Amino acid sequence: MNNINIPENVDVAIIGGGMAGLSAAASLSQMGVKNVAVFESEKLAHCDGSSFGESRMYREMYSDPVLCKLAKESNKLWAEQESVSKYSLRKEHGLLFYGESWDEETIEGSIPGAQKVMDEQNIPYEFLTSEKISERFPIKPKDHFVGLFEPSAGAILSNKAIENWIQIIRNNGNKIYEGCRIKRIDDKNNSLEIIGNQPVIFDQLIVASGMWTNELLEPIGLRQELKIWPMLWAHYLVDEDFINSYPQWFCFQKSRGDDGGLYYGFPVLSRNKNNVPRIKVGIDWTPPELIGGDEDAMKRPFMEPLIKMLDDFMINNFDGVISCDETFVSPYTMTNDVNFILDKPKSNITVFSGGSGQSFKFAPLIGKCLAEKALNKNCSFDISCWEFDRFLTTK
Repeated sequence: MNNINIPENVDVAIIGGGMAGLSAAASLSQMGVKNVAVFESEKLAHCDGSSFGESRMYREMYSDPVLCKLAKESNKLWAEQESVSKYSLRKEHGLLFYGESWDEETIEGSIPGAQKVMDEQNIPYEFLTSEKISERFPIKPKDHFVGLFEPSAGAILSNKAIENWIQIIRNNGNKIYEGCRIKRIDDKNNSLEIIGNQPVIFDQLIVASGMWTNELLEPIGLRQELKIWPMLWAHYLVDEDFINSYPQWFCFQKSRGDDGGLYYGFPVLSRNKNNVPRIKVGIDWTPPELIGGDEDAMKRPFMEPLIKMLDDFMINNFDGVISCDETFVSPYTMTNDVNFILDKPKSNITVFSGGSGQSFKFAPLIGKCLAEKALNKNCSFDISCWEFDRFLTTK
């Protein structure tokens, strides 16, 4: 770290080189701000962070009407970024919500809730019976399952999105510093203390450091009620005959015993080193005993029972699945209401946290709002649902 030549002064310093930090830096660059520095403690998109991986879902199929509207705005911004970059950052192939339909919201919403919002906001979708699901996809749904298919949804090619932001940042003369771990924020003197290097003076600071958020914010009185959920996902090898058959999907089931019931997956988007097609799938819950308050939650996950559940689910519910190729555990930083925090709690500090594994689809909007708040501009979108003070109570 001592060999990294970092500046003494910057207009905007950004802590965190993941989705939020890079999209904010790219937005600032496009606004003409020239003296921006992103500080990443590891490598960009490293495997221990929540921005690691090749794909993320985008959709407008939400039970929450506000998030549905923000997803629509985000899709417009994705299209703008694609028109400028000249290459695709997304792949449209639709999204299937399927499973049990009951009046209870999960962390991903619900089938009846999503159907209601899509009806209200005139979003095209198809309603599918269990029989129609099995006719159309290599899925073996239970008889009482139903489905909603949103044809305009798809996958964000997250690795390409990150490459695009990096290119925008560097082409505009702004800097990204990898291997720079921030020891302390001195908010009174607008200074960052960097381990093994000189301090940096900033005019404005954006903190987008994922599960390391409270490590930096608690000493300056900005602790947030965040929990770290270690979340399991995997690549499964599939038969060549099925490479064009798998949908992007989310399965809703009531929790039963240790099984939280929520699973998700993507179509074939890549192959392994032996050129065998694979799909990305995951579990969308964490056992309570694995949830922690800081990065230590990622040091103790015992995933074997969850791997067995995921394996059983895939083998029993999908045709063409060969075997699990590799597994990963990523940190979901969660607020109490499973929504994000994007706010400016101090005149010189803007914060994004609580990304909850769902924020990548909103990346251009998040980046633009972080940039606008850092520059003391009015935010282009109503993001009051992400304000920090929604957790404050008066007595």
